Amino acid sequence: MKKILSVVSVSFLLGRVVLGQESEEMGKPDLFGPEFQKRFTASYGVLEDREPELQELEIVLLEGIGPMVEENPDFAKSMLEGMLGDDSEATATFNFILANLYFNGGAFDSAMNEYDLAIGKYPAFRRAWKNLGLLKVRNGDYEGGLKALVRCVELGDTSPDTYGSAAYSHLRVGNLMAAELAYNAAIVLDPNNIEWIEGKTEAMIQGKRFSDARPLLLELIKRNPEKDAYRMFLANIHVELEQYIEAAQVFELIHAMGKGNGDTRLQLANIYSLNGMYELSVDTFLASSKEQLKLYLDQIIIGVAYLLDKEEVEQAQRLFRKIDGVEDTWSSMQRTRYLLLEAEFARADENRELLKEKLVEALENDPLNGEVLVQLGMLYAEEGNSAKAMFYFERAYASEDYEFNALILASQLLIDDKRFEDSLALLRRASQTHSSAELKALMERVQAASIQ
Repeated sequence: MKKILSVVSVSFLLGRVVLGQESEEMGKPDLFGPEFQKRFTASYGVLEDREPELQELEIVLLEGIGPMVEENPDFAKSMLEGMLGDDSEATATFNFILANLYFNGGAFDSAMNEYDLAIGKYPAFRRAWKNLGLLKVRNGDYEGGLKALVRCVELGDTSPDTYGSAAYSHLRVGNLMAAELAYNAAIVLDPNNIEWIEGKTEAMIQGKRFSDARPLLLELIKRNPEKDAYRMFLANIHVELEQYIEAAQVFELIHAMGKGNGDTRLQLANIYSLNGMYELSVDTFLASSKEQLKLYLDQIIIGVAYLLDKEEVEQAQRLFRKIDGVEDTWSSMQRTRYLLLEAEFARADENRELLKEKLVEALENDPLNGEVLVQLGMLYAEEGNSAKAMFYFERAYASEDYEFNALILASQLLIDDKRFEDSLALLRRASQTHSSAELKALMERVQAASIQ
C-alpha cells in the first residue's frame, strides 16, 4: 500500500503577508496631529457663507470673546457656558465656538453635543457639519462622520480634506466605488497629499483590482521610498496576480534594505518552494532567527512536509535540522507532527524499524491521532499482519479526518480475506462520508463477489 501524502495547497502556502498597524490605516487622513488641530479650530469668527446671521449685540460679544479664546480659553469657555444655558436663544455661532474650545480641551463628547446644538439652531451651518463629521471620523464613527461630511459637501464645501475624510469613511464602511471617487476629488484638489493616493490604492486593493493598484503603489514608493508598507503591499499584489517571481524580487529588496520580518521571510521561502527553487527556499528559512523559528514553527513543519512530498529529501533534511533546537517550545500537536516527519525520513531511507519506532512514539504522544493510526495500520498491512493492521484501522474510525481512509483500507483487508459482506458494510459506511463514482463501482464489484 502507498503512503498517504498530505496535500499542501498553494493557497495555504501563499497567504497575504500580515501587515502592521501602519499599513492597515493606509489612506487615513491626519486627524490627530498638530496640523489637524490647527485647521480644526482655526477660526472662531464668522468667515464664510452658510453661517448664522449675527445680531449687532452678538457681534459685539463675539469681538470680545475672540481675544479671550487665545489668551484665556478656560475663561472664554466658562463665559460661553453661562451664555448658552438651558433654552438659550444665542446664535449657533457661540455653540460652534464652545464646541471648538471643548475639542481643544479634549472633551470630545461635549464638543459633538455643541456642534449638534449649533446645527439644530442653524441647519445650514457648514463648518459645524464639517467639524462634527471630522470629529466622528476621528472617533471611529464612520457612518456618522460620513453623513455629516456628505451634508457638508451638499452645502458647498469643496475642500480636499472634506473629500478625503469622506473617502476614508466610505472605505471603512465598504463603499469602495464611492471611496475611490471621493479620493479622486481630493487628489485633484490636493495632488501633493500622499494620504489620498494611499486611500485610492487601498480602495482598489480591497476591491481586488490589483492590476490597477500596482502603478499607484509604484508612485507611492517613488514619493516616499522609506515607507515599508508600500513594498509589502506591492509584493502581496504580485502574489495575488500570481506573479511569484516579481513578488520574490520585492521581498528580496525588502530584506536587502533590512526591513524584512518573519512574515516576509516565510512568504519568500514559500514562493521559491512552489516554483521549484527548493535550495533557495530552504536558504531563506535557514536565515530566520530562533525567535522567528518559534513563531513560525507550524509553517516550517508544513514546509518540510511539502519538500518530502516533492521528494526533495536532502533539502527537507536541511530545513528539518534547523528546528531541532526549539523543541522546548513545542505543543503536543507540534511534537506529533515532528515525529511524523521523522517517520517520513525513515521511510525515505527504507528503514522500516525506525519508521515503526517513530510512529509508535507519535502514537504514545497522541493516542487518538488518526493519521498515525492509519499509517501504522498500513505498515502492518504491508507486513501481512492483517489482525494488527485492522486493530489500528478500527481505532482510526473515530477520527473525523481519517475515518474515510481507515474504512477504505480496512475494507481492502477484508476483500483480501474474501470477507465480502463485512467489506461491503465498511464501504457503505465510507460512502456516507465521501461518495464517488469510483467508490460506487468498487461496492458493485464487492457486491457481485459476495453472491458468487
